[in-house]
Parts: sequence; structure tokens; C-alpha cells
Amino acid sequence: MGNIIIGKLLRFVGRRLDGYKTTIGGVGMILSGLAGLIGYMFPDQPDLPHMDIEQALLTISGGFAVLGLGGKAEKVKAAVSGNTPTRGGDH
Repeated sequence: MGNIIIGKLLRFVGRRLDGYKTTIGGVGMILSGLAGLIGYMFPDQPDLPHMDIEQALLTISGGFAVLGLGGKAEKVKAAVSGNTPTRGGDH
């Protein structure tokens, strides 16, 4: 019974976030990289992730790449369907 309710809840949230999931993932990667840099600066804090500088910077740059690719994918999807993109960017 619990799995059915959780499944319905996850489907509902997924539909509500359609078009923003890539943005949320990219921003999450950037924030994770920033937390890694802060964890590198303050290694005595147990709640912060322990990352090397290279790993943290790669996570941040990966987040920016995800944001860029997600925007391009939305533009392609809109062009194929014949609609104009609903979110920002050059048309």
C-alpha cells in the first residue's frame, strides 16, 4: 500500500517539475561543488563533504554544463514541436 502512495506522489512531483528537472540538477551540482570547496577550506567540520579542489571545481563546471545542455534541449524540443520556448534564452 505504501509503495502505491509513494509512486503516485513521485509521479505527481515529476509532472509538476517537468521542464525544470535539468535546472534543479544543474543548480544542485553547483551547490554541491560549492559545499565541497567550503569543506576543503574548513576540514574540521564533520557535516561538510570532503572534496579536493579539482573535484569540487569539476562538479561546479559540470553543473554549468548541465544547465547549458538542458537549455539547448528545451530549444530543440520546442523547435521540433513547433512551439516557441517558454523559458528565457535567445530565440
